[in-house]
Amino acid sequence: MEAIEAKQIHIRFTRALSSYDNHADAQHRISRKLASLLPHQANIRYKRMLEIGCGTGGFTGVLKQQCHIDEWILNDLCEDCQEKIEQLFPGSPPRFIAGDAETLSFPGKFDLIASASVFQWMKEPETFLHKLSGLLMQQGLLLFSTFVPGNLHEIKKLTGKGLVYPTSDTLVGWLSTADFNLLHQEEDTIVLTFKTPLDVLRHLKATGVTATGNGCWTKGRQESFCRQYVEQFATTDGQVTLTYRPFYILATKK
Repeated sequence: MEAIEAKQIHIRFTRALSSYDNHADAQHRISRKLASLLPHQANIRYKRMLEIGCGTGGFTGVLKQQCHIDEWILNDLCEDCQEKIEQLFPGSPPRFIAGDAETLSFPGKFDLIASASVFQWMKEPETFLHKLSGLLMQQGLLLFSTFVPGNLHEIKKLTGKGLVYPTSDTLVGWLSTADFNLLHQEEDTIVLTFKTPLDVLRHLKATGVTATGNGCWTKGRQESFCRQYVEQFATTDGQVTLTYRPFYILATKK
């Protein structure tokens, strides 16, 4: 995996907190799809749930609507997310643990661990899956989404920058070695359209997805990027595309 600086991720996502919810169309779709994979029988309750990378609470809110959860433990790299999360739980804020989930110690065991659109940022995702296995009770559920090769391919082709994504087969193999039984896996493609390439860049900045770039755009570089983007990724109606390739996983600890 490409080395990712947690500090840089923290800076970019903290800057995007105020704009994220209004621009994260793909991420909101992913959250709804991911939550739908959980069993929804009325008698199912989760005693303790850990969410990794809760962000502004988009996925948290969906889970809150669809699941019976007695105790929530919520984590995010950005400490400023706590205020937004507490707005979802008026009068009874859940425990919020700020910091890098790969290095933090989480309290006790859980019967559900969930995470939406976060695993791609992990430096050692295979090791992290082993850590999560150790945090789950036997038969506990792991529910997460990440991204696979082809995600944001337009940006990668034109800039050469972006994350290195493991394939779905690689992820499934890691789950097996981390003592999980796979219950569901699914690849998807979400194609967003924008009026101009500049709108694509604004979308990426507003959602914090630019955390892998250096943010330095000269006028000439930006003009070249926009010209090539239109040449290669224009739609028939004159817009341009941006492609997300989410991968959904539901697994249980053996």
